[in-house]
Amino acid sequence: MPADPATDDRYIAAAVLSLQSAVADWEPAAREDLRKAVDYGIRAHDGQFRRSGEPYITHPLAVATIVAGLGAQPATVIGAVLHDTVEDTEVTLDDVRTTFGPQVAVLVDGATKVAAVRGDDPDTTEAARLRKLFVALAADPRVVTIKLADRLHNLRTIGSLPSAKAARIGRESLAIHGPLAHRLGFALLKAELEDRAFAVAYPDEYLELRAELINRPHLEETLQEAMTALQAHLEAADGTTGANQHEITGRIKHLWSIYRKTHTSGRDLESLHDLIGVRVVVDDVEDCYRVLGLVHALWEPVPDRFKDYIARPKFNAYRSLHTTVLLNGRMVEVQVRTREMHTAAEHGSAAHHAYKHETGVEPQWLSRVLDWHDADDSEYLSAVAGELTSEEIWVLTPRGDVISLPAGASVVDFAYAVHSEIGDRTSGARVNGALVPLNTRLISGNTVEIITRRTTGPSLDWLEWTVTARARQRVRAWHTRHRRDSERATGEAALVQLLSRRRLPRAQAETALLRATGLDSLDTLAEEVGAGRIEMETLSQVLTATSTPHTPGPPTLPTPDRPVGPSGFEDDLAPGPAPTPAGVPLLHVTAPGLTGVSLTWPGCCHAVPGRGLLGVLSRTRGVVVHASGCPQALAHLARDPARNARLAWVRAGSQMSMIDLVCENTPGMVARVVLALADLDCDIESSSSYIGEDGAGHQTYEVVHPGSRSQLSTRLRELPGVRSALVR
Repeated sequence: MPADPATDDRYIAAAVLSLQSAVADWEPAAREDLRKAVDYGIRAHDGQFRRSGEPYITHPLAVATIVAGLGAQPATVIGAVLHDTVEDTEVTLDDVRTTFGPQVAVLVDGATKVAAVRGDDPDTTEAARLRKLFVALAADPRVVTIKLADRLHNLRTIGSLPSAKAARIGRESLAIHGPLAHRLGFALLKAELEDRAFAVAYPDEYLELRAELINRPHLEETLQEAMTALQAHLEAADGTTGANQHEITGRIKHLWSIYRKTHTSGRDLESLHDLIGVRVVVDDVEDCYRVLGLVHALWEPVPDRFKDYIARPKFNAYRSLHTTVLLNGRMVEVQVRTREMHTAAEHGSAAHHAYKHETGVEPQWLSRVLDWHDADDSEYLSAVAGELTSEEIWVLTPRGDVISLPAGASVVDFAYAVHSEIGDRTSGARVNGALVPLNTRLISGNTVEIITRRTTGPSLDWLEWTVTARARQRVRAWHTRHRRDSERATGEAALVQLLSRRRLPRAQAETALLRATGLDSLDTLAEEVGAGRIEMETLSQVLTATSTPHTPGPPTLPTPDRPVGPSGFEDDLAPGPAPTPAGVPLLHVTAPGLTGVSLTWPGCCHAVPGRGLLGVLSRTRGVVVHASGCPQALAHLARDPARNARLAWVRAGSQMSMIDLVCENTPGMVARVVLALADLDCDIESSSSYIGEDGAGHQTYEVVHPGSRSQLSTRLRELPGVRSALVR
């Protein structure tokens, strides 16, 4: 902490002076509003200090200076001055709203919500922090402008942190904040942020690369030669190009960008086409193309290195002409743009103009990131990293509409980007007029026509090559929805068959089934039955008990708890009669070394035929048969795992088989198959169905059945609408 208040005042005065210089061209009224915010912030943060010992207020003042340098509006700069007040001081959001108005309050609130998910909290995942960040970006990009400036200033002053923590912050900045600044078009902020993060994340590599550049003075010499030659060439053509209004600057590519390209591609430093860059800024678009022609007349252009980002801007609204030329055998990139384009490129047009709060439309890359919001953490982090670092491609519909997709997107991703229903019904595609497989990867400039079919549904195989969240989530949702529909139809058919065999009034039977299962509707019961989570034999026993209440059997409705001994287990009680209930299928004990062991049914739980079981070896009653999940059994086995006896339900003379059917895709086909299986005395353990790319219905069943598999296969093939049947 500083030794005396005079030192604090000097720190604060220097920070205020820097901010005042950054807003010197503001209107007097705006500068006065900023002065009030600065005074307010100084009072709010009084007595707070940074780890470096500087007064804390110097940090938000520095953040505000960076934001002002990006050309932000006064409300954003004032929001930057106050962005930590609600989080770190006694100031409330209502205080900010009352004093500075709703716009500033919205920005402070957004910055506070993002900051509330702290990176140094061990209970907070990186995915949670990023979700907060991108939700804030969608709501108001000015909040993220403040957070990026906040991260840059923290990197400028990171020397006071332990090296391990600094390295973690550096790596996160390179993975998220740098690419995000690029997406928003903050070129200057991005370059400084990435180089500072590189220095703390990978210090050895940073120092090695910096030394390598220092030892190559010819790079700077080539840059100066290019700038001088181009200046003379444009001045000589002054009368015909209007180039007397041009400005020429140059740069050597920043360190992190060099390292990333050479490290990932294994290329030599000087093989990079944009290592040396020259920029020409002119008055209007017409001058851009005229100067480009003069550049190509002066130097030989490198083939396939011309990019027209004026006619087709980048995803972040970046506009410029790029070309690479050869100067004495060395590649030099030349960029030509107007002054307006240059300001937007350096300071981020995206954060000020091209966002939802002003146009009503989110950038397509941001929409794709938000689509991943509900994915699990691992998939979300992978998707965000891909969206931020991958290039974007531009693909055309047959009507000429432009669809933006991440590089590597497939025909299916395109279909879902156009409309979800088009994606669901996709059966084929043409790219530039030629039929292509659905896993075809698209490139910029492709014209894509999607062929749809009403009876077609998405295949799970599509998940192997789709890259956008919208496509992947829709494919999964379609199959989940259709699986539930299929399960409900299967369950309904089975319930109809069950109820038709009973003489009970239908209403009484339905009430008994719902009461026994604890479900609230027959639709839900049908889904549970169709999915195999409730066995038909269990329901049959419920109906039997309803019609003849005194029929013995394992209880399926709640019964009074049986008393237990002091340890909480029935073993502590004196042995008593506990015979296996009548009518229960035979149990087979699979615990090694146990034969001829008696079975006992306790009163603490209800083991339902067909459902999971837990067997506990008893000193007095053989194997005690518990329902899986019984708290008493689980606690007992946790204390003594050696007393676990594995149990399984079996039925004499039956076997389990898998059935694969290919059927006509007609209404009622699933119900027809289920009824046929019931007539063949098959118990359905599980089922699934989907519509294939050929339009046929594919049904799969796991069944327990009497008789041979060949007999079952023959009977199924005889069903109307069944094209093929495989029983295995």
